[in-house]
Amino acid sequence: MSRSYSFFQDLSDSDITEIKSHSFKKEYKKNEMIFSEGDPFDSFYIIESGKVSIYIEKCGMDEPICVLGKDDYFGEMAIFNNDKRTASAMAYDDIVLLGIDKEYFLSFIKLHPLLAKKIHATLAIRNEELLVRESLVGTAGISSKSLHVSIKGDPSIRESAFFRDRYESIVDQLLPDLEPVLEDLLLNRCVYRVFINFNSGEIRTSSVFKPFNEEVHTANKLINKAYVERHFIEVPYTKKSDFIKRMFQFISVDSMFNNLPSYMINLFNKSYENWEPIQRQEVSKVISQLRTLRGIQSFYLRNFSISVIQDSIRMQFNCDGTHFVSSKDYQQFLEENLAKL
Repeated sequence: MSRSYSFFQDLSDSDITEIKSHSFKKEYKKNEMIFSEGDPFDSFYIIESGKVSIYIEKCGMDEPICVLGKDDYFGEMAIFNNDKRTASAMAYDDIVLLGIDKEYFLSFIKLHPLLAKKIHATLAIRNEELLVRESLVGTAGISSKSLHVSIKGDPSIRESAFFRDRYESIVDQLLPDLEPVLEDLLLNRCVYRVFINFNSGEIRTSSVFKPFNEEVHTANKLINKAYVERHFIEVPYTKKSDFIKRMFQFISVDSMFNNLPSYMINLFNKSYENWEPIQRQEVSKVISQLRTLRGIQSFYLRNFSISVIQDSIRMQFNCDGTHFVSSKDYQQFLEENLAKL
């Protein structure tokens, strides 16, 4: 994940001499922190020697973004956004940095429009990379060949999770009848997202015909065939997918969309250019596992959501801790936990 953003490439020797005369040197040993995500910004940095690792914190783990080398620069995002550091920087090996004060840096690039243009172009790329890395669940269409599953614990019941009596809701009682209905909603009707709150008994749905609305239903209503027919229009899965694609296309040509920053436009176009929905068999497989997941002793499912637009499923259990797993790891999770039932 090496990147190259050379600061000096388009500068004359006199310009390089000038900016170096207004900089201060800082040395760091391997694995020493330069700054941390969330720190107040102070300076802009150019790497004189060595390499720097840039990363963010995500779900308690370090998410690497890139490794920068000699003459590369970093620290400009916080300066231009007038915000705190958006990522952490650590010495990849022993390094020497040139630090430049914010005020001098801004005045210098005002006098060098070509350099300013290059830095702003780099800033757009870095903003795009950061958006992708910061997303807890990947943006639809990017690296979406296999289903992604998010498993999230509930820290609010950390101490008593394994000592509480399990509350059996109306959803538990009706789940055998609900499973085929939920599958039908996602595969054969206008619904693109389903959320189940097992404790409250609420089931929320989102329709492609009302993309900004979320409707709330009770489990006993959803097992009523006439109720389903009234509320959810039949739409074949392929036609629903084509309709979603047309909605994406409509957004991309609207004048309001064109006012977005370039990095957002670029990311949106990348995300939905080759978008495909979750495979039908994946939807069926996950829905069929709900009763089993709800029945795991001491580690049972509390909330569940699935969307055919994003290649992801989110599950919340009655335990602490959060992690994001691949489809392969999810199957391993099932084998390890369901084998005990």
